[in-house]
Amino acid sequence: MPVIESPDLIVGMDTLDDAGIFRISDEVALVQTVDFFAPVVNDPVACGRIIAANCLSDVWAMGGKPVTAMNLLGFPAAKIPVEVMSRLLRGAGEKLQEAGVVLVGGHTVDQASVMFGLSVTGLIDPLRAVRNSTAREGDLLVLTKPLGSGILASELKEGRIDESALRQAVRWMERLNLYAGEVLTRLGASAMTDVTGFGLAGHAMAMARFAGVVFEFSASAVPIYDGALALASGYLPGGSGSNWDYAGGSIEVSGDVAREAVAVMLDVQTSGGLLAAIAADRAAEAVEKLHEAGDSTAAVIGRVCAPGPKPIRIVP
Repeated sequence: MPVIESPDLIVGMDTLDDAGIFRISDEVALVQTVDFFAPVVNDPVACGRIIAANCLSDVWAMGGKPVTAMNLLGFPAAKIPVEVMSRLLRGAGEKLQEAGVVLVGGHTVDQASVMFGLSVTGLIDPLRAVRNSTAREGDLLVLTKPLGSGILASELKEGRIDESALRQAVRWMERLNLYAGEVLTRLGASAMTDVTGFGLAGHAMAMARFAGVVFEFSASAVPIYDGALALASGYLPGGSGSNWDYAGGSIEVSGDVAREAVAVMLDVQTSGGLLAAIAADRAAEAVEKLHEAGDSTAAVIGRVCAPGPKPIRIVP
């Protein structure tokens, strides 16, 4: 892609951040993001909620406030009744209303498979933007939602588990990162991202690399959806797909860490939690406030260490 430089581009594409930030005045900048993907669950309303929560999350990961959104919808009109798509859009609308975001339009195309997403615009004080690249040595790492939704969704599609096995994950995927973002931003998170398609390890790899540090994760401290770890044997490194190809060479596994735990940390997430680096003396308060706000699985899962040979280290 051509690089178009501007003194008002505060956050662009160079650090693989969650959203772009463009200054429009000394006090206000735009936060802009877009995402769309195939459904991850069968229920259209739940699918709409999950995808909307995922798309809005990028703005909260930057410390911003989403204000407007536009729908992006593709589906085979001759095969899927409009009523089904209406239910999907209704689910997304519920989450927009919860977040106080105004839907201003959208675009629909007739295509072979269902794809849905949103483009989202938010606002932020240019001096208060939270980036993914500014973690500090000595910070602790907080994760706000469990991992393993990709493994569960894949098993559901293959017919090896039923919908009931995904109930816990659906509840968390539907949950907005609005509340966690407010807590972590208020308590001064030094860096933040949301955990989505690249998995925990993939997103953390970018954060650690651009900050010039090592992220050390304790595998036993990472929250995981019920049943996901037991199913992870089919998603082991070397056979777990593009995330292992992308991030596997940047991971050092120390001690007696189960390979299934590594697979979960590479698992593709939809509407995952926020991963934040925060000062060590504020991390316990952050977890307490996150629990009070409703993110009851939030936990300290690691720390930011001095530079090393690989940006990610996983210990028991």
